[in-house]
Amino acid sequence: MTRSDWPCPVDGVAIRAMTYEDLDPGGVAREFANSGIARDSGEPDYGTRRWAEWTLGRVAVREAAEVVGLTDVVIESSGEGAPMIVGSSWGVSIAHTRGVVMGAVGPGRVGVDVEREDRDVSRLSRALLPGEQELTVSLGSVSVFVAKEAAAKAAGTGLGGSLARWPIIDVELSGPSPRASVASPVDGVIEVRLWEHAGYVTGLAVVHSAQ
Repeated sequence: MTRSDWPCPVDGVAIRAMTYEDLDPGGVAREFANSGIARDSGEPDYGTRRWAEWTLGRVAVREAAEVVGLTDVVIESSGEGAPMIVGSSWGVSIAHTRGVVMGAVGPGRVGVDVEREDRDVSRLSRALLPGEQELTVSLGSVSVFVAKEAAAKAAGTGLGGSLARWPIIDVELSGPSPRASVASPVDGVIEVRLWEHAGYVTGLAVVHSAQ
């Protein structure tokens, strides 16, 4: 398992990642037995793969928090099950897919998502709107789904099982990290930055309180 900073094109947001080849829940339990991660009602069954991802996500958040100057943070689950730093206005988001777990911390509400570049999303693509089908050519199919997920996390609601309720209405492809504008049913338009790194597509959205 390797712990590292994950590149991030948004100033003021830190992302830490835990990358691995084979996730071993027992190894996670041994390595982070004294990590100070607080248990809460959202914790999965101890020793399962899901629990290992849950634990690594919170370790990644604590390390990302240190990057932005926050120390001794306590992470709990909100009423909606999303991670949050107790007593802080800083936003938190966790994402995982095969081979990586990451935590992001930044000002406002933060949503991060990550998927392997080679993930087969052909079945999910059938649920896209006609205009979004065209975007898969220029933006990439995986990026379309990552953008929707990141926006929904930043809104604090999640996708709610509906990709159609989070349409991508505009994209900007210039520059090193494309931008996708996602229409949120609760927060207006949310901008998501997208970039590729180490075989993964990452999406990051930040919703500031003024929005």
